[in-house]
Amino acid sequence: MGFFTKLREKLFPRRKAVVKLPLRESLSLINAYAFAKIRPQFKAVLMVSVFLAAAQLVLGAPLHNALSIAVGVGAAILGLSFFLEGLFLGIMPLGEQCGMRLPAKIGVVGVTVFSVIVGITATLAEPAVAVLQQQGSVIPAWNAPLLYLLLNRGTSWLVAAIAIGVGLSVVLGVYRFMFGWPFKPPVFIIIPIILAVSCVFDENPILRPLVNLAWDTGGAATGAVTVPIILALGLGVAQIGETKSNNSGLGLVTLASALPVASVLFLAAMIGPRVPMPSDAVSFFSAESQQRTKAVYVAGSNGELVKMAEEAVYSGDLSTDEFALCFPGETMSGQQAHHRISVFAPHSLLYYLRTALFAVLPLALVLIVAIGLVARDRVHNADIVVLGIVFAAIGMFALNLGMTGGITALSSQTGTSLKYTYTEMLHEKKAVTVSGVGDNSLITVPGEKGPETYIWVKGEKGPTLEKFIPQRLSGNQYIHIPIKDAMSSSFGTIGAYLIILVIVFFLGFLAIFAEPALAVTAVTVEEMTTGIFKRSKLIMIAAAGVGGGMAIGFARVLFSNVLPSGGIHLSWILVPCYGLALLLTVFAPEDFSSIAWDVAGIATGPITVPIIITTGLGLGRDSLRADGAFGIVATASVLPIIVILVSGIVDKAKSKRALKNF
Repeated sequence: MGFFTKLREKLFPRRKAVVKLPLRESLSLINAYAFAKIRPQFKAVLMVSVFLAAAQLVLGAPLHNALSIAVGVGAAILGLSFFLEGLFLGIMPLGEQCGMRLPAKIGVVGVTVFSVIVGITATLAEPAVAVLQQQGSVIPAWNAPLLYLLLNRGTSWLVAAIAIGVGLSVVLGVYRFMFGWPFKPPVFIIIPIILAVSCVFDENPILRPLVNLAWDTGGAATGAVTVPIILALGLGVAQIGETKSNNSGLGLVTLASALPVASVLFLAAMIGPRVPMPSDAVSFFSAESQQRTKAVYVAGSNGELVKMAEEAVYSGDLSTDEFALCFPGETMSGQQAHHRISVFAPHSLLYYLRTALFAVLPLALVLIVAIGLVARDRVHNADIVVLGIVFAAIGMFALNLGMTGGITALSSQTGTSLKYTYTEMLHEKKAVTVSGVGDNSLITVPGEKGPETYIWVKGEKGPTLEKFIPQRLSGNQYIHIPIKDAMSSSFGTIGAYLIILVIVFFLGFLAIFAEPALAVTAVTVEEMTTGIFKRSKLIMIAAAGVGGGMAIGFARVLFSNVLPSGGIHLSWILVPCYGLALLLTVFAPEDFSSIAWDVAGIATGPITVPIIITTGLGLGRDSLRADGAFGIVATASVLPIIVILVSGIVDKAKSKRALKNF
C-alpha cells in the first residue's frame, strides 16, 4: 500500500456499514432534502430581486436584459443553497476540528502561524472583496488617483493588505480564547485609533478617498467564506481554552473586520506621496515632469497612461486638442479599449469556475493538511466533508455567476434609475422623427455661451422649438427625444432624496435575509445561547440596522451633491456612530457585545456588498465626490452594532425586572 493510499485511508476512512435504499426512496429523500435547503434561499434572493425590479419599474425606467438577469438570479439562488450547505457539511467541521486539535499539538507559535495562513487563505477566497476590486474601472484616475491605483494596477497590494489584516486578527482572536482575554478591551483600543487616523486622512485630498475604501474592506473581508471558518476555528479553540462560556466562540469576526481597515490605511499612507493630487483630466495628464512621473506611477507605464488619456477623450473628459498638448507626437488609436463581455460566455464561465476552485480548494487543503499531518488526526465524517467541499465549490461558482449576471446587473440599473426621482430623463418611447430637415429648418440665436441652434419639432400642443443635437441628424431626418420631468418634481430635490432613502432602506433590509454568513452566525448564536437569542430575532435586528446604515450612507452621497467639492467626510458619520456603539458596549452584557460587534462585519457579505456598491455607483456617478459609492458599506456595518447593543441592554433590564418581581 503506497504512501498516498495510506494517507487517504487515515484521513478519509471508509464507512463499514452503509444502508442501501431503493432508487425511488433515494430520489424522494434527495428531493425533500434539496427542497428544504433551496426554499429559504429562493424566498430571500427572489424577494430582494423583485424589490429591485419593482423599484425600477415604479421609477419609470426600462428593465434591460431581463432574460439574462432572470437566469442570473436563478443561478444565485442555486449557488447560495449549495454554498451554504457546503459550508455546514465541509468547511466549518474542518475549521472546528482544527481549533480543537491543533493548540495542544503545536503550541502558541504553531497556532500563530496556522491562524495567519487560515486568515489569509480565507480572505483570498472572499467573493465580496472581489466586488470591490471590480469597481476600479469606473473610478476616474484624475479625480481620485490613489483610489484608482489600488483598484486597478494595485489590486494585489490591496488584497494582500486585507488578507494580512484578517490573518493578524485571527491570531489575536485565537489568543483571546486560549488565554481567556476579555472581549471588550481590544475593541476600546483598536476602534478609537482607527477612527483617529481616519479623521487625519480625511483632511488630506489624496488620502481622503481611501478612508471610504478602507472601512468598506472591513465589511467586505468578513463574508461567506471568512466568517464560517473563523467562527468554527473560534468554537474549537474556545472549547479547550481557559474560558468556556457557551458564547465564547464569538468575537473573532470583530477583529477580522477592524484590522483590515488599519492595514489598508497603512498601505495608503505608504504609497500616497507617490501619486498626484486629485484634479481635472487636463492637469492629471499634464506633460510637466513631476506630474508626469506620478501619473505614470498610477498608470503603470507611459503606454498605459496614453491609453487612459484616449479613454478620457472618448468619455468627453479630455478634448483632442488637450490630448495633443499633453502627449505631443502621440496619435490616438481610434479604438476604445473596453468591450463588454457577457457573463455567460464560455470565457467568463471558465473564469468563474477557476475562481471558485481557487477560492475553496486551497482553504480546504490547508485545513485537511493541518488535521492529518500536524494534528495527526483523521477527518471526522470524511465522506460528508468531501461532499461539502464539492458543494461549496459548485455553490461559489454559481453564486459569483448569478450575482454578476443577475442581482448586480439589476442593482446597477436600479441605482441609475434612482436619480430620475430628482433629474429629468429622456422619454425614448415618445421619440419624434422630423423629415426633410435642411438649413431652413434650423434657427440660431445668441446664448450665454455663444450661438445656440434650435429646430422646430412636432409636440403634443403643436410645433415647438427644441435645442438641436447634431448627433441625432441622419441625412435629412432628425430624431427628437422629448425630456420627461423628474418623478418628484413637485416635491423638490429634498423630497426626492427622501424617497430614495426610503427605497434603499428597504433594499438593505431585504438583502440581509439572503446573506449566507449571517445565516451561519444566526444558527451559531442560537445554539450558543441555548435558544435565548433566536436566529430570526438576530436577522431582523441586523436587517433594520443595515437598512438604516444604507440610508445614512446614501444620504451622504446625495447631499454631497449640493455641498462644496469636499462633500460630507465619512469620518463625520463614523465617529459619532462608533462613539455611541462604544458607549453602549460599556453597559451591554459581554455576550451581546460580542454578538453585536461580530454582526457588524457579518451583515455585509457577497449579497449586500455588490448591491450597495453597484447601486451607489449607479446613483453616485454624477456626485461631486469621485468616491461617492464607497463608504456606504461602512455605514451599513456600524448601525447593526448599535441596534443589537440596545436590544441586549433592554433584554438585560427586562430580565432584572422579572427576577425582582419573581
